[in-house]
Amino acid sequence: MPIQFAQASGSSSGISAFNINLKGLIFQLITFVIVLLIFKRWVLPPLLKTLEDRRRTLEQSLTHAKQTQEALARAEAKAEEIITRARTQADEALTEAKKVAASVIVDAESTAAQRASLIIKEAEAHLKQEHAKLHEELRGELADLVADATEKIIHEKLNPQRDRSLIERALRRLV
Repeated sequence: MPIQFAQASGSSSGISAFNINLKGLIFQLITFVIVLLIFKRWVLPPLLKTLEDRRRTLEQSLTHAKQTQEALARAEAKAEEIITRARTQADEALTEAKKVAASVIVDAESTAAQRASLIIKEAEAHLKQEHAKLHEELRGELADLVADATEKIIHEKLNPQRDRSLIERALRRLV
């Protein structure tokens, strides 16, 4: 067998040893080159352009996403700062309102005490007037009662001036 192999290789040379048709190979090679040129001229540039556009869009999207994320972080920090400032202002306003309320209460209590004192003074003055008035009325009635009692006891009526002077002297001794 080794001898036959050597003989077969000796009779075929070059490409025919591989059993390849040279005309078919050249035709296929020319067809491949034409298809390659068509592909390179009309298909590959739009495809590469589309891929490049897609890459740029993705890069821009990533850049925008990063910027948006940074803006969101800044906005959250600013919101937290605003909330903290608002809480501080609310606490200050609450403290001030408590102070004002306490001041109003103290003022109201002071005003109420002054008013109560004034009402008490007016009532005392009114009571003194009423007391003096009642005292005078009582004195008059007492003088009339004493005059009537004296008249009954003495059976005679003295003159009104004399009655009055006697009664007043008697009352002075009682009071």
